[in-house]
Amino acid sequence: MEQVAAKHPDLPAEFEGLSEPELFIQFAERIPEWSVVIGLIGSGQEIHIGEEAGLTQWRSALENAGRPEAWDVFGPPNSHFQEAFSGFTRVTQIEALELNQTIRFHLATKLYAFVYALLEGDQAGAAQLSLDLEESGYTLRLTHDLSRAKAYLRARYADNPEARYGMLASSKDKDLKDYGIPKGFKSPGEVGPGKYGRWYSDPTDAPHSCASLNSVATEFGSQGLELDGCLLAWGTDFVRLQGAWSNRYASGYKEAARVRDAMALRRNAYRVLLTRGRDGCVIFVPPIAEKLRETYLYLRECGFKDLLDEQQ
Repeated sequence: MEQVAAKHPDLPAEFEGLSEPELFIQFAERIPEWSVVIGLIGSGQEIHIGEEAGLTQWRSALENAGRPEAWDVFGPPNSHFQEAFSGFTRVTQIEALELNQTIRFHLATKLYAFVYALLEGDQAGAAQLSLDLEESGYTLRLTHDLSRAKAYLRARYADNPEARYGMLASSKDKDLKDYGIPKGFKSPGEVGPGKYGRWYSDPTDAPHSCASLNSVATEFGSQGLELDGCLLAWGTDFVRLQGAWSNRYASGYKEAARVRDAMALRRNAYRVLLTRGRDGCVIFVPPIAEKLRETYLYLRECGFKDLLDEQQ
């Protein structure tokens, strides 16, 4: 509800204090006789403030509806849906509502499973899945050298002028600007509104093209979009410390009071960033030993191969 108020300050008084799901339910209940609300709701990619609650927001919206007993709820038989609507009356689970067939690229399912294992700390599971991905032609690479990462992508797509490849980075990192990544508040090198079209579609040799590797998009500029190959600059906002993920070094939120789970937002941001490449992902880990050494080692254990090792 805080996000709705922040984004829509001119809403009528009757809608003040309502979450987005509650608004949808209220609108639906005003339709005579009956109505249907269809939501395509993913999990694990909630990157905006206020999205952390996920499906439970819809459960709360129905409980606060004018006639909650009149609503029938249909969803897939997965744990997220079951947990969110446990005990709610008139719930039906249908296998066909589990949208688990990708139309994006053939390696997507295994890539998502690999990223899930990596982010959940399942090093062994990620390592096994990385072998399957490599065997299928999906490459996972790693380096401390930004120029080497750029050269790798340019060489890989040298014979494909239509290929789209570019740099990505988390919005909450504070250190990448000191290691050749042109990002930061109002940085001309960080792609923002009005620049996305040219960044994704301009010819490879165009100055504003993603393939120039001179500018960077964050999770907000890449969610829902894809590149053939991505160069992910790993920030210090999400690092491995003593065997667990930490956001200790992340920059703060302007509206910190509205953030319910900052760690979930960072984890989901990297879930988005790690799944943008159709053919592969090369990660640039800045050589900041005190902050990123354990992260680098963990990524290697999960299956990312160092570019330097390949050239020896």
